[in-house]
Amino acid sequence: MPMSDHFLTKDLQLAGLLYAKGAGFIGVNRSGRLCWFVFENHGVCEKLQQQFFSKSVDVNAKEYADALRTLKDLVFANEQ
Repeated sequence: MPMSDHFLTKDLQLAGLLYAKGAGFIGVNRSGRLCWFVFENHGVCEKLQQQFFSKSVDVNAKEYADALRTLKDLVFANEQ
């Protein structure tokens, strides 16, 4: 998959939404102490990001909480 189709964010809450909505999580890329969450399908992620910031997206609260926990676990598991 070309890198141009990937969506990157360092915003944990946005990444949690994307993860909970099944946006195709690829992994966590580190740049020093900064973590970037990488997802597939840039277009879908852009649309969800717009809905996230305009507060017009619906997400299951349990799925969102689980997504945040999973992403945090990945960040801290990869810490060196």
